Amino acid sequence: MRLSLCCFFLGSIYKIESAKNSEAKYSFLAHIDHKRITHSTLEKVIRGFIAELDKALRGKLSAAKREEAMKWLNEAYTELSETAKNLPPLNDLVIELEHELRNAIPKVIDASNPDKGLKYSSGMNILIGGNRLGRGVTIEGLMITYYGRDAKQKTMDTVHQHARMFGYRQELLDVTRLFLPQHILEDFRAIHEADEGMRQVIGDDPNNIQITPVWVGPTLKATRSNVLNLAAINAFIPGSHIFPRHPLWKASEIRKDVEELDKLLASYESIGEKGEYHEVEIDFLIKILSCIRSRYWPGYPWQDDRVKDLLIQMKTQDISTGRLNVVRGKTGKGLELTRQEPSGWGGFGFINARVLNKPKTEYPNVPTLLLMYEKGENKERWDNQPLYLPTLILPKNKFVFMFNYSEVAEELEDDIDFQD
Repeated sequence: MRLSLCCFFLGSIYKIESAKNSEAKYSFLAHIDHKRITHSTLEKVIRGFIAELDKALRGKLSAAKREEAMKWLNEAYTELSETAKNLPPLNDLVIELEHELRNAIPKVIDASNPDKGLKYSSGMNILIGGNRLGRGVTIEGLMITYYGRDAKQKTMDTVHQHARMFGYRQELLDVTRLFLPQHILEDFRAIHEADEGMRQVIGDDPNNIQITPVWVGPTLKATRSNVLNLAAINAFIPGSHIFPRHPLWKASEIRKDVEELDKLLASYESIGEKGEYHEVEIDFLIKILSCIRSRYWPGYPWQDDRVKDLLIQMKTQDISTGRLNVVRGKTGKGLELTRQEPSGWGGFGFINARVLNKPKTEYPNVPTLLLMYEKGENKERWDNQPLYLPTLILPKNKFVFMFNYSEVAEELEDDIDFQD
């Protein structure tokens, strides 16, 4: 938070001094939670930091405090220098900051705020909020975003709305920064890749869309909107990869399944960092996944039964074989991945982007199942039980596999709010 604020202060001063418009506005957005108590606490934290930094720079505190403040600002200056090549010297920016910093007053934007629209001051604006800043809002002069909003069920349209808060501002691009946790960044990247994959499949000609929806699991019947739970509908995007966020890992839950997998996969004893790819029947992939169980985690497409249904539906679309890669590590004795909580796995899950490149490039028209064989040791937060962690790469073809999590229609309130 301290680094993000210091980047904002220096970036704003730089732009204020070079702007042609003396009324230009620059904004810092903290979008972390929907709770008002969080907004109030964050406002006090930011207000206190600004007051301390202001006093330190103007010599109202000890020399040690000013030295500490300059250290913070120097860290931000180094960060901005990576992209802002015409930054004035730090001392010049600090001189101007001493005059402007007291005008940086944080504002909480939530339901308790009487202003319906966002009101800005010339120069620096610091905005804190949740739902009021979540959808359909473009922040004027947005330069720095401190983002920690981590809904359990991430809906793509809401995340896209959050991303649009940035807009596109060429004149601020060199000092624009986004601060957020790694796992949320990976979730954003996964949603972006799914969106791009859908666009590529649809193509550029709206009059010649060659894409076929294929239902997986219970189909949806035409009915009133208030008995259709839209949150239960999702899609497997062509060319994307999916994995279980909440795999079973305790020895008492998976020991027998792992023993069965050891037998099934005995002939796939490839050793190496990336393993080997084998052509196998779709039915064999289904058999493997029948021995790998997980708990469903809201907001993510992997659900054990639906994934197996997905492979069955591929067979109806003339996809009869796929690829299998059992990655066992350099020694063949298993990998040493640290277990994460369901929300802690990044967008690539159990593997990294490099491992995904080969199957996505060389086998784009068939499903590929990557199995990461893990030692499952206590020191990595497992249960001293080896296990197989799956990632399924979907074929990049002209099919979008749609599915419904619910087995039956649900009665929902008419005024349901689908915002996260």
